[in-house]
Amino acid sequence: MYKELDKLVNKAKEGDLASKEEILNRLKGLVIKSIQRYYNKREEYDDLIQEGYLVILESIDNYDEERGVYFLGYIKTMLKYTYLNKHQERQHLSLNAKLGDAEDNELVDLLEADDEDPMNLVLRNEDVAQVRYALSMLTDRQREVVVAFYFEEIPIAQIAKRLGITYRTVVNTKTKALEKMRQILLR
Repeated sequence: MYKELDKLVNKAKEGDLASKEEILNRLKGLVIKSIQRYYNKREEYDDLIQEGYLVILESIDNYDEERGVYFLGYIKTMLKYTYLNKHQERQHLSLNAKLGDAEDNELVDLLEADDEDPMNLVLRNEDVAQVRYALSMLTDRQREVVVAFYFEEIPIAQIAKRLGITYRTVVNTKTKALEKMRQILLR
């Protein structure tokens, strides 16, 4: 099945729509199984299945058989991290969201406008300077991953795509970078 699927992938890369459709049909069970295992939200099943199909179609174009991995193994990993990453997605709430039934009460009204204590401001600026220094001590890739994940709030899968590396490589790079920063900040 592995080699047969890889042949279909090669045809699909050349633009054969029938091969793409056959791949999606063969992998529908894998998509459903991945959803059940990694992100089991029944009310979102239809959307999650469609998202899985999109991952497969994108993976066909990105798949490189020269790396020595069968397409099925590659797609299992891509689906796994796609659905695991759904847990990390944050819902953003507008500060202008209405509270309850009242038309004039907004979330922003609950925020207090405190004037910050100058000492706290100085301490926070020192912390920022230390973090900037620690970031400057990282390799370019480590710094790029940390900034993208923590400051730009980009999901790991998108960072991997942006940098042209695997999801796992981004995770490992982030882990090593954080450990290095921790060591620097504890000195």
